[in-house]
Amino acid sequence: MEKISQTFGTVRVLNEVDLTVEPGEVHALVGQNGAGKSTLMKILGGLYPDHKGLIEIDGLPARLTNPRSALKHGIGMIYQELSLIPSLSVAENILLGIEPGRGGYNRRGILSAARSIVKRVPMLSELPLNAPAGDLSTGLQQRVEVAKALARDARVLVMDEPTARLSGPEREDLGDLIRELSANGISIIYISHFLEEIFQYCSSLTVLRNGTVVDRGRTVDFTLGSLTRSMLGAELADEEFDPANSGRPPFTGVPVIELTAVSGPRISGIDIAIHGGEIIGLAGLVGSGRTRVARTFTGAEPLSAGTISISGRRTTVASPRQALKMGIVMLPENRKTEGLIGISSAQENMILNALDRGLTRFGVIRSKAALSESNRHFAELEIRPNMPSLAAERFSGGNQQKILLARALLAKPRVLIIDQPTAGVDVGTKAQIHVLIRRVASQGTAVLIVTDDLEEMLALADNVLVLRSGRIVSRHRRVGLDRKRLVAAISGEDGVSPLSVHPA
Repeated sequence: MEKISQTFGTVRVLNEVDLTVEPGEVHALVGQNGAGKSTLMKILGGLYPDHKGLIEIDGLPARLTNPRSALKHGIGMIYQELSLIPSLSVAENILLGIEPGRGGYNRRGILSAARSIVKRVPMLSELPLNAPAGDLSTGLQQRVEVAKALARDARVLVMDEPTARLSGPEREDLGDLIRELSANGISIIYISHFLEEIFQYCSSLTVLRNGTVVDRGRTVDFTLGSLTRSMLGAELADEEFDPANSGRPPFTGVPVIELTAVSGPRISGIDIAIHGGEIIGLAGLVGSGRTRVARTFTGAEPLSAGTISISGRRTTVASPRQALKMGIVMLPENRKTEGLIGISSAQENMILNALDRGLTRFGVIRSKAALSESNRHFAELEIRPNMPSLAAERFSGGNQQKILLARALLAKPRVLIIDQPTAGVDVGTKAQIHVLIRRVASQGTAVLIVTDDLEEMLALADNVLVLRSGRIVSRHRRVGLDRKRLVAAISGEDGVSPLSVHPA
């Protein structure tokens, strides 16, 4: 791919990008959410034929006008969201649309053709061809997608976040499969937020930032630090790794919000106080009660005992709507099902929590004010592409998270609660979100985060509260807290039993 450029409206999302992949090579395409990776691969997959630049396959120019033409040129796309039909068998999925025979359905012929395809690669030969695809694990379903591509004579496979939904053993199996495909001469373009995988699987890489190639070379010539800096840019990288972010003095005075001896469904005796400017982290295993506690702040979970106080005054938070009026805003864990309205524009999503913050007059949205505010947040949060009118579902995961953060900021929160701040986003967007959270706290907002990412917890939280079985079992100042101690507290290896913990 030579000098590939792509423009949507007046926004240029790719600027003369070059990408070269050799036969049998596993090549990583690296960059933040919104850097242009997906757009570049959609061009290769025939989805954006109006691009500028040249694509050559085996040294010959190729005009990829649609996905069918891309397949004919040997380009196979394997997306994070798999495209199998669960009720059909594995063999039927592999041959879907290219079934052998004429004039009728030939089950035996389909099974024979599928068997000849999967036997090319040892790990594919393990597929149960007669089983319904919906009965397979995610890892095996992914192998079916690979077999589908090989059935169409794909010589280049694009793998977009292939391990995002895989378990540990399934990730190891995928690594073995990639090595087998490479040994068979199949070229792979590998996109992943997990940089460790880049070094494990890929022999070379290309780094995109803001639609431009900023680095490329052999993987062995990079370190995790140098690759991260290429993705972020020096200024953002320096702020993310600043030692000054490792802990602040204890907070004093009246908390902005406080839970006292709060109990509810599957939580008991919860005491949490968050001061203005403070970041509190809730740590624990899935099912420990972290999200329930976070939702209790917003009235989304009922209280059976205890009190909530705001600025020292007891109050009742009966619903998220009431919490919003009090300045309590929460970003939920699942941005697709609980956060964004996908078919609505980014701007419409942004202003949802701020309609009573000067964006309406007599019940009518002030269009100019709404556009001005959304444009400002697009610029400040570096949301890509810079198109507020674009449907929210059209943005990458990291940029969708930024849209939700913009929604929260427009509501001018006194208390900001974020469940899994950077789940499913790349290291660059993660750093940007971390900078934003610190900035919000520095302006006096009380912040509560729930995260499975222990490095993120240690990077952001001033104080960490560990939950097990719905109770807070330990409290830790950030200063002196390391991953080993935090893991011990979360897993119970610190010797503290939740049954022995009593409310203060």
